[in-house]
Amino acid sequence: MPSANQAQAKVQKLRDQMAQMQASTVEQIAQLKAEAQRKYEELQLQFKTEVAAREVEVTRKYDELQLQLQNIMKMFQQSQNRSS
Repeated sequence: MPSANQAQAKVQKLRDQMAQMQASTVEQIAQLKAEAQRKYEELQLQFKTEVAAREVEVTRKYDELQLQLQNIMKMFQQSQNRSS
């Protein structure tokens, strides 16, 4: 049967192991949190870049359609002037 000192030493050893495990777990959580934050920021930047690119494309198409509409209106007015 172990002595009281041996039992106390074993308990202390287990406490030390638990403290190490807790510290390791806290460190792993901090690393995971940092990685999640980095990934979130990366995705936010990617999203903003895609939105900006789409806005440019939509603006270009809008301008193109506006120009086409203006040309159609000019042709219509010219045809109306010829008819008069």
